Amino acid sequence: MNRPMHAAAPTEARTHGDRVGLEYAADLPLPPPRFRRRLLAVMLLAGWVPLVLLGVLAQAALERVLSVSIAPVEGVLEEVASELARRELPQDSLNEARLNLAQAELARRALVRRVPAFITALVLISGAALTVASVLLGRALTRPVRTLTEGMWAYARGDLSVRLAAPEPPRDELQFLLGQFNRMGQELLSQRERLKSAEQIAAWQDVARALAHELKNPLTAMKLSLARLNRTDASTPHDTTRITEAVALLQEEVDLLMRMTQSFSTFARLPAPRFQDVPLRPLLAEVCTLYAGTSPVPVELRPGAEATLRADPDGLRRLFGNLVKNATEASSASAAPVHVTLESTQPGTVSVTVADGGSGVPTVLEGPALTRGLFSTKPGGSGLGLPISQKIVHEHGGSLRLEPAPGGGTLARVELPLTPPPSP
Repeated sequence: MNRPMHAAAPTEARTHGDRVGLEYAADLPLPPPRFRRRLLAVMLLAGWVPLVLLGVLAQAALERVLSVSIAPVEGVLEEVASELARRELPQDSLNEARLNLAQAELARRALVRRVPAFITALVLISGAALTVASVLLGRALTRPVRTLTEGMWAYARGDLSVRLAAPEPPRDELQFLLGQFNRMGQELLSQRERLKSAEQIAAWQDVARALAHELKNPLTAMKLSLARLNRTDASTPHDTTRITEAVALLQEEVDLLMRMTQSFSTFARLPAPRFQDVPLRPLLAEVCTLYAGTSPVPVELRPGAEATLRADPDGLRRLFGNLVKNATEASSASAAPVHVTLESTQPGTVSVTVADGGSGVPTVLEGPALTRGLFSTKPGGSGLGLPISQKIVHEHGGSLRLEPAPGGGTLARVELPLTPPPSP
């Protein structure tokens, strides 16, 4: 079921094609909300700078207005006092005027002292309101962008079931983008299902062709042997010999079919890997020693790097055993030895190559090209050696490829991470 997107962690893909598409995003972190922070910083800067400048200008204007001097008024009062004294008139009204003037001057000076504090308080209150408004507006503006970012992060991790909360009908361009994102996800999900269905059909077609190819020769031989048996007479010595030969051939072909059936059964029932720390060089030495003792072609493990990786030891033995076995069977007894090399190609990864002196491959084979057809050119072969090897490599998060060796023959290259990817 599709679920709305908030901050939920996406699920991992569960198919081979999905995992291949997700390798580049395995450790992709969700980016920090830098856009929201930058937008908030711009909004605050655009609001605070004019506000502070306005406060400075207002303070200067008020101080200029309040800086009017009372000296001219005092001069006039002194002239009036002199005139009243000359005429010997009472000065009660003049004294009251002087008192009022002194009180006005005290009030003016107090107001001048309070102007900076008043302007500062006004700027701070306005700035606080501006900050709150900027934060709320910034969240409202960046929430769709953040939602889109989380959705893209989920898609990069392979979770195409994520759906974003998108109002219908959209009220602005960002809400329109959210709706388009959901439609894109639905289309990608449909395309993935169609691709998965097509891959399954192609896989079944390959299996059908492989079975028809592998069963045709044994069944043809068995049919010919049965036809010979129908034409024989058990009472004659000559026909008795022919009957014995035909029965032996039938038994041989039945054994071949049993081996093929067992190979297919093994491929279908490969156990789940059990990961542990595995020293790789001793394991390769064990495999080389095993096949060097059973093959006329020498098998040599070249000196090189040491590596310990997190892997399934039984799976690695089966993997490298298949590759070394293929290499010895592809080489003639007079060919150069099969060389196995362990290297550290890049940080966090090891590379194992198996080189033989056989006829080689015409071009590089990797991915689906390794298993296309599942045909075997060896007597009694099932064609499942490379599919089994590729499955083991895939479970370890690595890669397998066959390429022409520089001096002739085939070079099988396996690259494995020191730590396998999380299990789906």
